[in-house]
Amino acid sequence: MTAQIVEYLRRVVIFGGLTDEDILQLASLCRVQKMAPNQVVFNEGDDGDEMMVIIEGCVRVSLMTRTAQGTMTPSTINMLYSGQSFGEMVLLGGATRSATVICVDPCVFLVIRERDFAALCEKSPRIGYKVMRNLASDLSYKLRSSNLLLRGNIRWQGGELGKRT
Repeated sequence: MTAQIVEYLRRVVIFGGLTDEDILQLASLCRVQKMAPNQVVFNEGDDGDEMMVIIEGCVRVSLMTRTAQGTMTPSTINMLYSGQSFGEMVLLGGATRSATVICVDPCVFLVIRERDFAALCEKSPRIGYKVMRNLASDLSYKLRSSNLLLRGNIRWQGGELGKRT
């Protein structure tokens, strides 16, 4: 299974530029988690200490927003697919979830605990630097996509919003 995990991690944007040895070290931190359609991965405001990489499936990312009538309702801000990650803000020290994530399809995730990743970065600061640089770029992309969606400048097409691979 480790060889498969390594292959999945190689395709993840935030792990770009890591060496084979780096990816192998990262793979040793991962556990596999399966979830059913419509299952909540986590809710906005929950405490959390794990990030996830999607191996299979699709998740919907939503925030609670206020309607014109003043009621709160969930608003989809992104759809994420195989090879994409979420919950990665926990690696930046934020333990409170900023959005709700729900499985659209049956999903398989690689899960990495923040404390395990931090220990790896202590041992190999180069890995931490590369991942944090990639993470900043990926979060910037997601923020821009969400802003455009919320402003109505883009629409969901075929169920995918700016799918990046």
